[in-house]
Amino acid sequence: MIVSIQFATAQGALGLQIIPVFNGKPLILNDKMYGTENGDSVSIEVFKFYMSSISLRNESKRFAEKSSYHLVDAEDSSSLNFKIENIPEAEYSLLTFNIGVDSTASVSGAMGGALDPSIGMYWAWNTGYIDAKLVGHSPSCNTMHHQFDFHIGGYKEPYITLRKVTLPLTACVISKGHTTLLTLNVDVATWFSGIHLTAMNNVVIPSLEALKIADNYMEMFENNTKKGGQKK
Repeated sequence: MIVSIQFATAQGALGLQIIPVFNGKPLILNDKMYGTENGDSVSIEVFKFYMSSISLRNESKRFAEKSSYHLVDAEDSSSLNFKIENIPEAEYSLLTFNIGVDSTASVSGAMGGALDPSIGMYWAWNTGYIDAKLVGHSPSCNTMHHQFDFHIGGYKEPYITLRKVTLPLTACVISKGHTTLLTLNVDVATWFSGIHLTAMNNVVIPSLEALKIADNYMEMFENNTKKGGQKK
């Protein structure tokens, strides 16, 4: 049985480092061209997504971050590193989180922090938040400036795009007074799996196409932490 724990006498922290890549190589915005699995050449201008409901667990314990909403923006280096504090001492074997914003937050109206509508990741009360956004250019796109726009969101049936990710951890030990570092590679190339930009290049509302892309980017995370992590 999993026991949810929020407080303990001895607590440490987890530092998450997000590294955007494309087919395993560092993602360079705007000028660098990359090749997709279907032969399209793309440059990436905007890459943003929400990580929410972050939790750690092992066979007997579960820790869930409160008010857990983090906006990761490839253009903003400060958003690629953040810390989760007040985690009970333990060795954890699984990291879980959602890509996107849950329905509760989506219907709560204007909010602050990472959920501030002025950031540009909120549509409206009836469509909610944009869970993830990818904008770029490709010669394959028959659009103005050859631009593609993927604004993926939707919190109502049948177009719910919130996706849960579970990653196994190896020797992730949280100890009192220390920050254990966890590095995650996030591969943009997964967004284009099974997609030809000549046919699909503008997905900006909840739709079947949005579900397809959300299923794709569920696979973009890879734990790239050295065994045991790093402590500081």
